This record gives sequence, structure tokens and C-alpha cells, in this order.
Amino acid sequence: MSESFRHLIFFDGQCGLCQKAVKHIIAIDKDKIFCFAPLSGDTASTILTGKFSYLQKENSLVLIESFQSFHKRFWLRSKAAFRIYWLLGGKWKFLGLLHFLPSFLINPLYRFIAKHRHQFGAKQNNELFEGKEKSRFLP
Repeated sequence: MSESFRHLIFFDGQCGLCQKAVKHIIAIDKDKIFCFAPLSGDTASTILTGKFSYLQKENSLVLIESFQSFHKRFWLRSKAAFRIYWLLGGKWKFLGLLHFLPSFLINPLYRFIAKHRHQFGAKQNNELFEGKEKSRFLP
């Protein structure tokens, strides 16, 4: 794995909408600071242990900021989504400001979308894990 990947995003690998979100992040992550792993994969089983093991069952977006350091920070659901934009910087940082809002204000919409994510018409696509960006995906 390249040293340039500073942050790890766990996502529902069986969800087409989630895969589209990952494709979007890849498209705007010009500095390649993010790598990705499905919540059902080996990486999640290895990293999300102990008090974090419940996150594998959440089928929710999980961001581990600075995942290779001792100073990891875990972000969940909408906080993770907005923190991703914050970390991308540039024009995306403005949208990232929303991660400072309290969870009770921003998680209800996230939970609604998460609950109905399989109904939004996006089909699962295994091509996500292939091609030139394959190195950004952990098992």
C-alpha cells in the first residue's frame, strides 16, 4: 500500500449507492489521500475490533483519519461524510464545515438514506475494485 494514503474509508461493499459515493470520492481525491475497504472484508475484521467491532454490523460509512498512526480518529455516518470533504480541502472544505454540526442535526437524513440505500436504484458494480484505482482498495 502506498504511503500517500492517510485515511481509510469503510463502506458497504454490497450497496450500489455506496459504491457510487466511493467513485465520487476517488474522482475528486486528486492527492490520493484516501483508501477504501468494504465493511465485510478482511481489513475491517482486522482493524474494527474490540470496542469498534460493532461498526462492521452498522453497514454505515466509517472514516478512520490518520489510520496508520497512533493518533487515529474515527468518524461515523454523516460526520464521516462531511469530514471526508473537509480533508479533501479546496472547494470541498466549505461542504466539510458541516461536520462541525451536532450529530443529532445531521444524522437523521443520513439514517434515512442509509435505510433506503438499496432502493435508490444504483446497482452493485464489482468493477469498482478493478482498473487503475485497484491499489486504493484493501481486502
